Amino acid sequence: MLTHIFSPTTCAQCRLCCNFCQRSAWETPFLEPELATQLVQDGLPLTTRPHGAKSFTLPFATSDPEENCNCPLLDTSTGCSLPRDKRPFECRVWPIRLMLDEQHRLCIACYKDCPALLHPDTWQKLVDYATGELLPTLLDYAERFPESIRPLDAHYTIIWRNKKAAAPSVV
Repeated sequence: MLTHIFSPTTCAQCRLCCNFCQRSAWETPFLEPELATQLVQDGLPLTTRPHGAKSFTLPFATSDPEENCNCPLLDTSTGCSLPRDKRPFECRVWPIRLMLDEQHRLCIACYKDCPALLHPDTWQKLVDYATGELLPTLLDYAERFPESIRPLDAHYTIIWRNKKAAAPSVV
């Protein structure tokens, strides 16, 4: 969570980013290899997504695509059970996401249904941060972990787009 942009109270009340229905289970965060190894050692079952991306397995009870499930790392009273600096990168920068557009160009996108973005000043602060100070970190992460990059989805708005096509290994 970007605490210098979003109110921790607003995020704690919502937790949309920590809850998944079966049809949106693809949204679970990519786990960096070191974190994935630690979570397996702690007994958390993981799954492998396309392109080798690791994420946690959600314990759905039925096959209903609308069934909801909390992130297994979410403590409903205190929030994420991981220390802030040990959380998946995608969680730390939510609602920003690395994605590929229709032409397979790297994009920085934002989840447009995040309730914390309803205030116009917050939206502009997020865009300015993502396309300014945070951009080199996002680009470095995309280069180191191309398997974390997802195809653009209708729930996201592009806020920055690379001018050249992505490498075939990312697609």
